Amino acid sequence: MFDSQLWQQIISQFHFVRPLWLLAIIPLAIVAYLRWKQESLAAMHLAIPEHLRKALTIGDLGWKKQLPLKLLTVSMFLAIIVCAGPTWTKEPSPFGEDKASLLVILDSSQSMLQKDLAPSRLERSKQKIRDLVTLRQGGKTGLIVFSGSAHIAMPLTKDNSVFAPFLAAIQPDIMPVEGKQAEAALALIGDQLGNEQAGTVLLITDGANPATITAYEQYFEESPHQLLVLAAGNSAAVSDSPMDLSSLKTLVSKSGGRLVEVTIDNQDIQSLERSIERHMQLNNESAMPWKDMGYFLLFPMAVLMLFWFRKGWLVQWCLVGVVCISALHPPTALAETVSLKADSEPAVVESTLWNKISQGWLNLWLTPDQQGQLYFERFEYLEAAKRYEDPMHKGIAYYYASEYQLAHSAFLQVKSDLGLFNAANALARQREYLAARDIYKLMLEHKLDESLSPLVEENLLVMQGIIDEVNRFSESQANTPEGPEDSFELGDKPQTGDGAEEQVDSAMMREEKLNANEILGSQDLADKWLQRVEADPKYFLRAKFQLQLLSQSQGVKDTNETDKENETNIAGEQ
Repeated sequence: MFDSQLWQQIISQFHFVRPLWLLAIIPLAIVAYLRWKQESLAAMHLAIPEHLRKALTIGDLGWKKQLPLKLLTVSMFLAIIVCAGPTWTKEPSPFGEDKASLLVILDSSQSMLQKDLAPSRLERSKQKIRDLVTLRQGGKTGLIVFSGSAHIAMPLTKDNSVFAPFLAAIQPDIMPVEGKQAEAALALIGDQLGNEQAGTVLLITDGANPATITAYEQYFEESPHQLLVLAAGNSAAVSDSPMDLSSLKTLVSKSGGRLVEVTIDNQDIQSLERSIERHMQLNNESAMPWKDMGYFLLFPMAVLMLFWFRKGWLVQWCLVGVVCISALHPPTALAETVSLKADSEPAVVESTLWNKISQGWLNLWLTPDQQGQLYFERFEYLEAAKRYEDPMHKGIAYYYASEYQLAHSAFLQVKSDLGLFNAANALARQREYLAARDIYKLMLEHKLDESLSPLVEENLLVMQGIIDEVNRFSESQANTPEGPEDSFELGDKPQTGDGAEEQVDSAMMREEKLNANEILGSQDLADKWLQRVEADPKYFLRAKFQLQLLSQSQGVKDTNETDKENETNIAGEQ
């Protein structure tokens, strides 16, 4: 595979460690020329006529003429190059201090739960991150996760033991806002990489919307950091939300980055590691000495010196060439996943040859959105959603296909009142009545289009009616043995109602206060206290992200208020 970054490094940093050795080429050229001239003007050549000399001489025409001298000259030229010490890279630090910083931006939206990559896109991505951190052996690595908002899950650190549990806890349900807004992570890059001259941003996602592409293009035009994109998905597998590989290619093309697709082995991880290190070598100053790369030329030089004087060497080289070429092309190996569990999940369905041919034929004549409209008119809504690139049309197709979570994620990518209205409708279909009601109320606080405002008011009345009915049912079940758990759900489940207040004995609400001496002095109290400590980082990250989102919202609000005060002061001065 062509590695453009390697060739860029070779072209920009190629030089000789000992360039004075190149002066030896001058006497070599003089000796070779004199030897060539001496053999060309041999006495035999002058004594025999030309027409007889051509008939009597063997192997003295064309490129075979004075072949031993040519091979010897080439061997000596290679020896001079070896002595000059060609190089284009520096020696790695034995202490690992020159490791480049890596900031991983991980997509944790609902589409990452698709199982075209077993066990899921998100879990496979986390596995690849762990392998990359292990391969880097001490390099600083940070983690940012995003869906509808972006949050710092782990600042730059070299401690893998701290990084691993927080990475494992990443799930879509801990994110405070649903959606797929990768551009929200751009504001956090500067705080993490800071003044790093050769930092790397690794974006792991299954697709990018036009707003994301534009934002990343503008950011990396002025940023010294490089962008790597790991495409999480299997383009050859059938999925409800297929990986949008074309949008990722557009993203790296406009941002000057590089795209790597997930592989079943560690080739993708090794490719990412090489790109990270080469970017650091291209941009960072290092005190390590230059690595002499000329020693690799000793092998072809030794072979030429060994065979140049032997008769029949051409036949031997042909045999060696045939053996080497055949060794470079091993037989094709096929592998398939075999499950030993009887109740395992169904295997991923691979695209057939006919599907690939028909898709290629459609690509010749129709754009992706036109293909989506074609399937939509055939009432194949799920297939239409896979084809659409426009988030609004994609969300509508998912909505009609009853894939409300995917529809909600698509609608959130539309920056308009209609997109927010449709996102609330998708929440209502998921029995998230409280969230849908709050969105309708929020929309009515702003000036809406005349055609949209009556629809929002009508849906708000419907949602409020459903919530009131759920609340009445909760009140009827309050203080009963079944408890309110049968009437409304808490936690990660849909919020169908406000719930009812349950009368609880005041003795049960007594707050128990213990000091450190009491806890340490009693084993029972110590065990009781330790049971209250939540060790799962999932809940810690969820609370952390909520606080970060609240802080960001408060910061935006304060900025807007300051801008308004400045505008008022300027108007007053005028």
